[in-house]
Amino acid sequence: MLMTIVFAVMGGGLLYASRVAAVQDEISVLTGGKVGAGNDVGRLAHITFIMFTFTSPLILAGVLSTMLAVLRWFERRRR
Repeated sequence: MLMTIVFAVMGGGLLYASRVAAVQDEISVLTGGKVGAGNDVGRLAHITFIMFTFTSPLILAGVLSTMLAVLRWFERRRR
C-alpha cells in the first residue's frame, strides 16, 4: 500500500511536470521537435510543480503519521 501511495505521488508530480512549458520544450528538443516561442503561459503550472515537489514529502509524512496515530488510538481503545 505504501508503494502505491509513493507511485501515486510520483505520478501526480509527473502530471504537473508535463504541464510545465520548459519541460515540454525539453521533451520536444529530445524528440527532434522545435522549441516554442518563449511563451509565459506555463508560469502557473511551473509554480504549482515546484510547490508540489517541495511539499509532497512533508504532506506524505504528515498523512502517514496521522494514520499511524489513529490506528494506535483505536488499538488502545480496544484493550
